[in-house]
This record gives sequence, C-alpha cells and structure tokens, in this order.
Amino acid sequence: MEITKKTIKALSSDTRLEILKILVRRRKIAADISKQLKMAPSTVNEHMKILEEAGLIQRKNTGHKWIYFEVTEQGRNLVQPKSPMQFVLILTLGIVMMFIGGFRSLVPSTGEQTFAVPMASKGMEITEEAGRNAVDTVAATPAAGIDWLIVLFVVVGIILVIIGLYNIVKMRK
Repeated sequence: MEITKKTIKALSSDTRLEILKILVRRRKIAADISKQLKMAPSTVNEHMKILEEAGLIQRKNTGHKWIYFEVTEQGRNLVQPKSPMQFVLILTLGIVMMFIGGFRSLVPSTGEQTFAVPMASKGMEITEEAGRNAVDTVAATPAAGIDWLIVLFVVVGIILVIIGLYNIVKMRK
C-alpha cells in the first residue's frame, strides 16, 4: 500500500477520519453520514470528495436513486489494520527474548578462570626458603546452579509471545 500526499491530506482531518470509520462498518449515502456527524451535507460532500480522490472511498451506483459510498481496501487497511503493529512488536520482542535466553543457556561457559592464592591462606606452612610471597595457582570453576537471567529472558519471552498471539487471534474474530 502506497501512501501519497493525497492520502496524508485526506487523513489530516478528524471529520474525514470519522467518515472512514463510519464507512468501515457499512456503506452509506452522503445524507446519512451528514445526519450522523450533524454537519451540513455540502461540508460532508467536500470531505467525501477528498477521500474519493485519495482512493480511500468509492461511489457505488446501485442503479437506484441513491449513490452509496463505501470504503476501499486501502481505506480499510488504514482504519482497521489486519495485524496491529503493537501486537506484532510484542510478538517479535517475545521471540527475540526467548531466542536470546535459549541461545545463552546452550552456549557453554568460556572455561575456567585461574587465580593466584597465597599458600598460607590454604593452611600450608611457608618456610623461609620458599619465601613469604609464595603463591599457588587454583582453578576456579563457575558456580553450578540456575542462571536466573536466562530464566527471566525465556519466561518473559514466552509471556510476550502468548500475549501477542492471543491479541492477534482476538482481532481476527
């Protein structure tokens, strides 16, 4: 769907937006719209002309006395998008968070870190010959347990995906 200057101009008026919302529900004649909006028919006709030039509404001649106006597919998509952007963003954020959490839990830690620890702190006697600054290298392993940051990412991701899917399904009904 291409948005042109005419489309932007047509959407710049609250009255024209109200006309689009009215026509999304069902097609109507200009007189019904002017009564519903409590406006002069000439004013409504001017707004309808701008909407028609922008391709957001169209005339529907039924062969009777009245000419009906109905919203086009482009107009309908602007007033009632099929998948609202906020739900798509929530769904995407949830999937990204689940991916980050899952990826982080699958990647092994970078390995062991080594620290220099004085031998005296390990309960060993230090002789004069060994010197007062003798150190022993000790390998420190990461603490075994649950990485709560990973759990948080996955849980929040799952919740966001469920909310996003629920709202998209709800909007389509």
